Amino acid sequence: MSSSGIIPSASTTSTTNALKKGKWPPLRTTFMASIVALGSSFSFGFQLLITNPAQGAFIKFLNASKHSNNPDDAIIAHLENQWSVIVAIFFLGSMTGAFFIKIVAERFGRKKGIMLAIITQITSSLLAITSYWIVNHYLFAFARFTMGMGIAVAMGIAAMFVTESSPAHCRGIASLLNGVCLQSSLTIGAVLAMPKLLGTEDLWWTLYLFQLTINTVVLCILPVVHESPSYLASQEVKHHDIFKSKVTESVKFYHEIPYEDAERIADTLISTHQISRSQETIFSVWRSPFNRRGTLLGMMVTVAMAMSGITVINAFAFEILMDVGMEQDTAAFANAFICVFSLAGIMVSTWIIDHFGRRPLIISTFGFLTIVNVAIISLMWAYSETQNQIVSYLLISSICMFNFLFAMGPGPISMFITGELVPQTSRSASSVWTNAVMAAVRFLPLTSYLPVKNLTSEPIAYAIFFIIPMIVVVVVLYFLLPETKGRNVEEI
Repeated sequence: MSSSGIIPSASTTSTTNALKKGKWPPLRTTFMASIVALGSSFSFGFQLLITNPAQGAFIKFLNASKHSNNPDDAIIAHLENQWSVIVAIFFLGSMTGAFFIKIVAERFGRKKGIMLAIITQITSSLLAITSYWIVNHYLFAFARFTMGMGIAVAMGIAAMFVTESSPAHCRGIASLLNGVCLQSSLTIGAVLAMPKLLGTEDLWWTLYLFQLTINTVVLCILPVVHESPSYLASQEVKHHDIFKSKVTESVKFYHEIPYEDAERIADTLISTHQISRSQETIFSVWRSPFNRRGTLLGMMVTVAMAMSGITVINAFAFEILMDVGMEQDTAAFANAFICVFSLAGIMVSTWIIDHFGRRPLIISTFGFLTIVNVAIISLMWAYSETQNQIVSYLLISSICMFNFLFAMGPGPISMFITGELVPQTSRSASSVWTNAVMAAVRFLPLTSYLPVKNLTSEPIAYAIFFIIPMIVVVVVLYFLLPETKGRNVEEI
């Protein structure tokens, strides 16, 4: 025990030697983080985007399922409103799945928990494909609900898995691999779902076949990686030598250090987690002031991320571009081009997140996103008044800047910041709340944005949802959010 009376974490013990190797994660940690990201955040981003450029094909599917062939504008608007509900059902599933994160993570462990969540995603993809062949939008909606559940559980556990397995000196970059996969999937989804490729009436089901294939590959690879050392160290000790050996092997696998060094870290982990083996529940996590503060701050970051405008841009950017005068094919290419800036933003973030830290990066990017949102609203209004094509191109530029800033800060950081703000015993419970709130906040704009837009206008609808929350969150985070870079929970 240190002179301060605080038991140093395993990540702190190994930081000095690890820093000599640089800031990048060990190869096996990178491999694990990449695999779990493919089964969680990649699926999330892909599902966000494919309903955007392929919206026309999906609405025709909805129309066919309802046996309605009336091309009248009012009917089309009505179908759009119904389609926005089906899109939002994904987040209703995510909200439901969030309350299973703790149960699955603690009962099955991090690795097996993600595998169970991926099996749920595979089943959902099969249901979506089946809904195409039998032309049933109710089955498709149910598939989106269960897909949301599976992805929510996978993302919640993946964040814990990477945080617990990574050395502190590279924890930020390792966690960002989730963000890299998410932003990559946005670009891939935007391209594959274009009406010129798979986003057609006859081929949209192959988008789910694509995700099913990736999830199946991930499910086959996951058994070769080790369980999280922190999770292993928190389990009941039955045979001490076997128990310690498992923890040591896991540390050695992820930190890529000699067995003797791994054994010392394992001893620290075991002594730390055996002192406080009892896990917080989703209700008891609110009793401790420190846990309550960390959970609330994580929820605040997540809410701000969802209410930044990204929810509508992910789901309806194609629709927005069509509303400013673009033809279908032009809007599809522009949408794919916009998503490339998300990938550029996350790549920049991997270089700066462990240099500048989480706090300055997230506060500054949220501030700039507020300014960009004002520009987007102004350009939407300007086009509605002038019908000038130059304005539409300026709008594309603004959305590109939005995606770049979002992917550089709030997007990836919101996925793991809560895990850095609370101890291991509270991590799964806090993850339940942050993921549930994120899903709820995404669900509400998705179900109401298109109806509000149809009643008012695009700029008014966008302003109603996404300006005030951004201003409030910048002020709150400026005064309350601590820096977590390279620090364990005791130091925070």
